[in-house]
Amino acid sequence: MEKILSYFGIVIITSIIFIEPNLYSQIVTGKLVDENGFNLADINLELFISSNVYNTTSLADGSFYFTGVTGVTDDGALPSGYSITNNYPNPFNPKTRLGITLTGDANVRVNIYNILGQKVTGVIQKYYAAGTHFLDIELYGLTSGIYIAQISIDDKYTVLKKMMLVYGSQHLTSTGGTFNSPLNKPNLNKFNISQNIDSLIASSPIIGRKTFTDLQSLSGDTTNLGELTIERFCPGMPTVTYEGKTYNTVQIGDQCWIKENLDVGVMIQSNQNATNNGVIEKYCYNNDPNNCDTYGGLYQWDEAMQYATSEGAQGICPPGWHIPTYLEFETLKATVDNDGNALKEIGQDTISTNTSGFSALFAGGRNGNGSFSGLGYGTNFWSSKEYISAYAYTLRLIDVNSNIYLELFGMDLGLCVRCIKD
Repeated sequence: MEKILSYFGIVIITSIIFIEPNLYSQIVTGKLVDENGFNLADINLELFISSNVYNTTSLADGSFYFTGVTGVTDDGALPSGYSITNNYPNPFNPKTRLGITLTGDANVRVNIYNILGQKVTGVIQKYYAAGTHFLDIELYGLTSGIYIAQISIDDKYTVLKKMMLVYGSQHLTSTGGTFNSPLNKPNLNKFNISQNIDSLIASSPIIGRKTFTDLQSLSGDTTNLGELTIERFCPGMPTVTYEGKTYNTVQIGDQCWIKENLDVGVMIQSNQNATNNGVIEKYCYNNDPNNCDTYGGLYQWDEAMQYATSEGAQGICPPGWHIPTYLEFETLKATVDNDGNALKEIGQDTISTNTSGFSALFAGGRNGNGSFSGLGYGTNFWSSKEYISAYAYTLRLIDVNSNIYLELFGMDLGLCVRCIKD
């Protein structure tokens, strides 16, 4: 449109291109890792910006993408009965006015930005009663050009209005003639008002709920939040030192586990049975102590339980920890949605994901006849629940499928031990 202005008796003709407010869509990216830098997959994410909530899920490499994120909305987002007029006059120097109609009492805030998305001033922050009001805007000391008024109502609805600031001295001519200065249409599809991210919530049955705040503001076409770390260890207890060895912990849902297989005691040869002699006795796969260093010790059930028979006994676990009950294994199974791959350390096969952080290794076991088998193919963990005098329940994982087996095995076998917090 063409608008005729008069300043100090001199006629000025300006050609103004008005562009309707539109949605500015962004991509917000980032990556979830644990305290050791390992990727966290399948985590549900909620991004909170003003009254908007965006949802996504982290990928196998821990990365996540929110698409279609909009920091601002146009008039179409206002509820019925609300309205905000275009400013008048427009162009203006230095004062202009907006009209706003509210159906209820509300807090109104107006901030002004240049076309680079930089906030240049906050001009209004006031509580208004229901009805129609006028918002007077004065821009002193700013260069001529297009500015954006961001009007926020109760921090729920945000509206953009584009306005043109002119200075009379910049449009006067020495001859007193007319001045015609058509404006080039700015690339407002790339315009971005800096918008704060209120919070990012990461959640899953495995990790629970973690909230990130004080994140960077939206900026440009893509905002990369970088690596966000979720500490997977048990609250206030990242490690446990026991019998000269330090173990990591991992929180899985409501359960706190020692993350590695227990490796405590004195190695005996596989052709021997452990005895109740006051000394913790273990097997190492193939009678090789290096395998105990890597995979933990292998224990007969009575030795693991330290000859107790009550479910939930401490056994050979550190003080404050115990051999898992059958119910605790069932809870673990349910927490990972019956997905054994979520419990297995990655790199041992082509299907393990270890999304739980449990990090089970295919440690194999010692057979009742003193031989060893299963290294690299499967593992069993003793529970503290016996079935009859010669059998007890275990949690078993194998390399060829995602099943979690809760099965009976003979107490004379040498199997792995994981400890759970009391």
